[in-house]
Amino acid sequence: MICKIFIRTFPSTEECDLFESILQTRWPSLLEDTKGVTFEAYRNKQSPNISTVVWRFPDESTQLRIEALIQEHITRFTQTLSPKTISYTGMQTLSLTT
Repeated sequence: MICKIFIRTFPSTEECDLFESILQTRWPSLLEDTKGVTFEAYRNKQSPNISTVVWRFPDESTQLRIEALIQEHITRFTQTLSPKTISYTGMQTLSLTT
């Protein structure tokens, strides 16, 4: 399993809300023919202008295909809204379920 995490800090909560609204509108249709990919967005009440998005991919080819969709459909919004973005990609090495 491959995981990619995006942490985006927006200038305002409203811009973060707008960005997540775009994600919620666009990604279901963009992912409808893709298997094994999960997408989750998280927000913290103490920092409502920060969006953390966690992607999980079954393999590298799927990751590359989704990252191409991110570039094509999401990058223009992040350029317009100008969030500070940090990302991390890694392979899952441990998973615990209780």
